[in-house]
Amino acid sequence: MIREHFRLPAIMSEGGKAHAPIKCIGAQQAWAQPFEAQGKQAAPLQVRVGVLVSVILAIILIGAVGCSHSGASGDEAGGKSDAAVAEVTLTKVTRAEIQQIVTVTGSVAALPNQDVRVSSLVPGRIAGMRVAEGDTVKIGEVLAKIDERPYRDQLRQAEAAAEQARANLENAKLSRARNETLVERGIAARKDLEDARTQESVAAAALRQAEAALELAHLQISRTDILSPLNGMVAKRFVNVGEQVDGTAAQPVVEVANLAEVELIGNLPASYMGKVHAGETLSITSETLPGQTLSGRVVAISPAVDPATNVGVVRIRIANPAHFLRLGMFLSARVAIATHKNVLVAPPQAIYRNEKGEPQVYLVKQDNATAVPVELGIETQTSVELLSGVKEGDTIILTGGYGLSEKAKIKAKS
Repeated sequence: MIREHFRLPAIMSEGGKAHAPIKCIGAQQAWAQPFEAQGKQAAPLQVRVGVLVSVILAIILIGAVGCSHSGASGDEAGGKSDAAVAEVTLTKVTRAEIQQIVTVTGSVAALPNQDVRVSSLVPGRIAGMRVAEGDTVKIGEVLAKIDERPYRDQLRQAEAAAEQARANLENAKLSRARNETLVERGIAARKDLEDARTQESVAAAALRQAEAALELAHLQISRTDILSPLNGMVAKRFVNVGEQVDGTAAQPVVEVANLAEVELIGNLPASYMGKVHAGETLSITSETLPGQTLSGRVVAISPAVDPATNVGVVRIRIANPAHFLRLGMFLSARVAIATHKNVLVAPPQAIYRNEKGEPQVYLVKQDNATAVPVELGIETQTSVELLSGVKEGDTIILTGGYGLSEKAKIKAKS
């Protein structure tokens, strides 16, 4: 620790006279006593030079310490001065239109009755596949072919049975006519005529049955061609050539979908379902179609919600002439459920929270900022509706307001 008073010897001249006392920077005045040599004799030159060097070093040391303390005090004062003024950016309260948007997410599906899993109507072996995934097909076009040889055999059997039934009917007619003649001549009994007429009716019925079987055989032959039931695209192929199918809907052959128009089957929280109405138009985006915005129309809203999730279904129809949208694709639709026009708005960054979590803004006048509580309305990613606390044209802090007291000095960044 450096003492406040220093006692230093005076510097002696060659004539034995003492020079004036020496002052030290940063301390009170200290006086040096004359240097008295032993026996009142002048000190040798070497001693006087040593004393001079010691004095100079002491002066330099004391001055450095004083300057150091003075500089440190100045730095602390300057730092406190700089911390007291916060640098902020400013914005103004304006009027604009703001919408409350709800995002509806879901997957793409075909319109009702426009997505069909086509199955074979007859069992058999796949003799040929005419299409694959992505192929465009028209209604009535052959998609696949079932081996028809077993059905050709059945057709020949039906044709033979029909010919036999036709011959039996002709014979029954002749027998009935003969018995009628015999009865008229009194040769045959009446019962024989009735029996002949019955045999004719039975033969006629057998012929109709045989003809029906023949028609069915022809139908089965035609069913070996698996046809497209609508215009569209092949979404999926389920079997290959040589595989066996059972002729039921449980074993589809191909899936065909019409994608000229598709629907977004979206999920909407129950609290918003009453705010969305059929016929509303909305914008639709997808991560798989970056930079593209599609237009959709609400066509139906489910009257029920899932009790487990409290979510209902909304059907949104989308035109898809270029077939950009595919079945199962994930989409997001933005639905405006509320629109407020010509209201006070500010950027979301300008809204701060106090210790209680209540919203506030910092109203700026010249270089002073004052915290003002506000009431918020609709909030979006770019704007927040201000219901009270400010007026149009007010200047408020945009960024840099965190940590400010209710009243603070500020400096606007250029």
